[in-house]
Amino acid sequence: MPSTPEPAVPSAKSSRIKTTFNLNGLFKPAEPVNSKNGELEVKTVNHTIKTEVLKQAWFEYAQKRKGQVAEYQILQRDFIFNHPVISITLTNPVEETLLDNFRRDFTQFLRERLQNAELVIESVVVESTGKKVIYTAKEKFEHLAEKNPYLHELKTRLGLDWDY
Repeated sequence: MPSTPEPAVPSAKSSRIKTTFNLNGLFKPAEPVNSKNGELEVKTVNHTIKTEVLKQAWFEYAQKRKGQVAEYQILQRDFIFNHPVISITLTNPVEETLLDNFRRDFTQFLRERLQNAELVIESVVVESTGKKVIYTAKEKFEHLAEKNPYLHELKTRLGLDWDY
């Protein structure tokens, strides 16, 4: 005779205590506070972060990453601290990709060192406005022709070509 399945017995209730989170201070903005020596401090829900302490933690992490030259160069840049956002200026998208590779570890390090869970690292890509480097003979000729337009006329009269 086939056996019939027995009805499921409801399990005993768990003895875990259900808890809820306190959300009262969740959306309170951080308030900037000026300290005695004129250094800007930012007061958070838990404590105050001094920019000097942030710079020291930043330097300490940079020393840990000294073996990774590209990352170390990014960490040597100046940053702007506007609580809770730390903005670092980069010069190209490649640096942004490098920062993304270690951003989570870096943020975690700063949060632990500064005992603040609100910190966020933001990157701003600003292209450099440096001079273009002149490499080829054509580029050299065009550069000189901008300074002296008669070079175009001389080139055509003499039948010159910059490739040779």
